Amino acid sequence: MPFLSLLDDRAKPKGSRDPLGFELIWTHYGRQVIGNLTTITGSLTNFAVAILGFKWANDLHAHVPEADRQSRIRDSFLRYEQLAAYLRYLSGDMQIMGITRVKQRMGGKQTQVSFGVGSDAQILSDQASYGLWGLYSSAMRDAGLVQGDNRLPTPIGLAIAEKIEKKLIHTHFLDRFSSLKPVAIAELEPLSTAFKQAINNKVARKELMHTLMGGGQYKQLQQKLWLQTQGMADENSVIAGIPDFITQVKARNNGSDLAQRLTEIEWVERVLVAANNIFNYCRRKDGAMVTELVRELEQRYSYSHLSESFSFESLRDVLGIQRVDILQRLLQALRNHNQCDVVMALLELNRVVMELRGGCPWVELENGSTLRVKVPNETATLLDQDELESRWDYDYFIGSYINIASQGLGLSWKTQ
Repeated sequence: MPFLSLLDDRAKPKGSRDPLGFELIWTHYGRQVIGNLTTITGSLTNFAVAILGFKWANDLHAHVPEADRQSRIRDSFLRYEQLAAYLRYLSGDMQIMGITRVKQRMGGKQTQVSFGVGSDAQILSDQASYGLWGLYSSAMRDAGLVQGDNRLPTPIGLAIAEKIEKKLIHTHFLDRFSSLKPVAIAELEPLSTAFKQAINNKVARKELMHTLMGGGQYKQLQQKLWLQTQGMADENSVIAGIPDFITQVKARNNGSDLAQRLTEIEWVERVLVAANNIFNYCRRKDGAMVTELVRELEQRYSYSHLSESFSFESLRDVLGIQRVDILQRLLQALRNHNQCDVVMALLELNRVVMELRGGCPWVELENGSTLRVKVPNETATLLDQDELESRWDYDYFIGSYINIASQGLGLSWKTQ
C-alpha cells in the first residue's frame, strides 16, 4: 500500500504561493526525466540517516500488533531523528533538517536533551511532516529502498542500512533515543564520531547513490541520465548550473528521447519565466491603467526566443480543458507580441487557479481598465531581455539531482 499518511512535500498552502498554478506544469515535465527526487531531497547524508532510522524503528517494533505498529515505528523514528541531528551537530555537520532548534539546544547552557514526540523535544514544528519521515520517504519508496506506510526497508534498502550500521554498537544508540528521561549531552559526544563514520560509509553511500539516482526499476530516462552523468564526472566536466547541465547532457545525447525531454523542459521554462515576469509586475501596479502597462511592455520585450514547436495541449489530462485553453491563448499572445492579450490571459489564469482553491484573484481589472491588486509585490521589477531568455524560476528536480551527484561523486557542480 502507498504512503497514505505521507504529506506531499511539494504541496503548498492554498493561495499563498504559485498564483498561476505553474507547479503542476513544471512538475509534469520534470517527472518525465527525474521520477523520484523532489526539490527538497538533495542531501545524500539525509538519505543515509533515514534508511538507518527506518531499519531501527521497524526492528524495534516488528512484533507489535499491527494496529499499534505504525504509530510506534513513527514515534521511534522521530526520536531517532532527534538523536541523529544532535550527533551530526556534535561532529560539525550543520546541514541538518531542524538545525535552528538543534543549535539552540546544543549551543547554549543546556546540558541535557530529551527525545520524544512533544513540542519540547521535536526539532521541527511538525517533525513527522517536515523532517525525514515525511519529506524523504517518497523518493526512497520510488527508488525501491523502502515500502509501505511503515517505511520498511526493502532487501536493497536493508542491505545498505546494514552496511551503515556495521561498525556501530546499535544498542548504545537505541538506548539513548528510547530513553524517557533527559540524556546528558556529554553522553552523546563519544557517539558522534562513530555515527559520522557510519553514515559516511563509502560502500553504503555508493550503493545508496546509485539506487537513488537510477530512480527505480521503471525510470528508464533517469537511468540514461545517470549513465551520462557518471560519464561527465569521469571526464571532469564542470557544471555551472541547471541550464549548463542540460546543455551538456543534450550534447552527449543528440536526437535521443532524453535530449527531447530536456529540450521540452527548456521550452516550458521560457514560457513560465515570461509569464511570471509580467504577472509579478502587475502585483505592484495597483491603480494603474492596463493600457499604460501594455504600452510599457510593448516597448520592452520581444518573445522571438520562444519555441514555435511547444504546446500545452499534452497537459489537458493534468490541468483540465479550461486552464490549458487559457495557457494556449497566453502562449499564442506571447508569440504574437500581443501584450494586451498576454495580460488578460494571465489575469484570467490567476482567477481560475484561485477559484479552484476557494480563493480570490490576486490581481483583477476594475471597470475593464484599472488594475486592482489584492496580494501586492512592492519589490517586483521587470526583467531585462537577456534575463527573460536565460533566467530559471523552477528546477524540475534537477537541482537535487545535481547536489546528490556532487556529494556522491566528489564533485563541485553548482545548481545556479
